[in-house]
Amino acid sequence: MVRDFLRLLIRPRIDRKMFKCEQSQSDWSEAYERWNVIYVWSLVLTSLVLWLGRALWELSRLKLGTVFEDILFTVVDILLCTVLNGLSWYCVVKRLGFCGRAGYLVWALIYVFLSIGRLQTITWSQWFLFYILMLIPAGYMILALIQLYRSSRPGLLT
Repeated sequence: MVRDFLRLLIRPRIDRKMFKCEQSQSDWSEAYERWNVIYVWSLVLTSLVLWLGRALWELSRLKLGTVFEDILFTVVDILLCTVLNGLSWYCVVKRLGFCGRAGYLVWALIYVFLSIGRLQTITWSQWFLFYILMLIPAGYMILALIQLYRSSRPGLLT
């Protein structure tokens, strides 16, 4: 499982098919998989840009302790979110929702709440505006999860 997800992370792919609103169930699963990888990369890139900007700002004010706190926060955030996305990929793509059809909705709700949490950080500081970029892959993942729920058979348990 871990090796498969890491393989996907190494080669993120974007194509027109990912942006379609009408697809088959297997296409929605593939779209979810690709958006999940893009989500992880957007998290990594926005977190690093955010950290770099804040580090330069804090270094200019000689706040070295805050720079190290930010490094720790950034590393933990990236690791936790990568693990969570790997778990969601496994549950959704490999286990067809994991707990059946309802699993798709559970993961959609998790991503809704994660997105709300990311948006809430904007109220802390203007530095967190970069997290708005994560709403694009999150929105497409939520759409794919809802479509997977709609297209799966009721009572399907894996």
